[in-house]
Amino acid sequence: MASYQRIDLVVTQVTSLRIDTAIQPTSYLRLLVYSGLAIAMIVLAALAPLALWQYVLVLIVATAAIIYLALSRPILLHLSQPPLNQRIDRYWQLLFRTGRGDELWQAQLVAVHGYQWAISIEFIIIEPYSRSLSVTIFRDQVSANQWRELSILSNTSFGKTG
Repeated sequence: MASYQRIDLVVTQVTSLRIDTAIQPTSYLRLLVYSGLAIAMIVLAALAPLALWQYVLVLIVATAAIIYLALSRPILLHLSQPPLNQRIDRYWQLLFRTGRGDELWQAQLVAVHGYQWAISIEFIIIEPYSRSLSVTIFRDQVSANQWRELSILSNTSFGKTG
């Protein structure tokens, strides 16, 4: 009887490592990174000898590109690993907020790149249509325990690339 309890304990520990992570759509770290890039671009543009109309044109194009990227890119809200009886790279469930509302997509995991403040995950979307997609999750978008789980995924032999 004691051996059955021990087996149950081991199974409970294994299932607790399954990644099922809610992701906050906003991130102060992302804002900090993008602000730093914008300031660097502004300083470079200020140092360039351009006419006033050229500065205005650069500002219009940059603003249009930022608005397009902000509105067209889906926002990751939730990330779920496949069941433990499946391969780790298949059957990921991704909940995105899109212009058409919240949508559940199915994907294959391609690679995971872990950094100190962010984790970049590359997927091949299977449903609703096939395409590649890379998402970045910043440390302040998830809880400390979820960040630990994502870091473990990025440190696995599967997650390391290049």
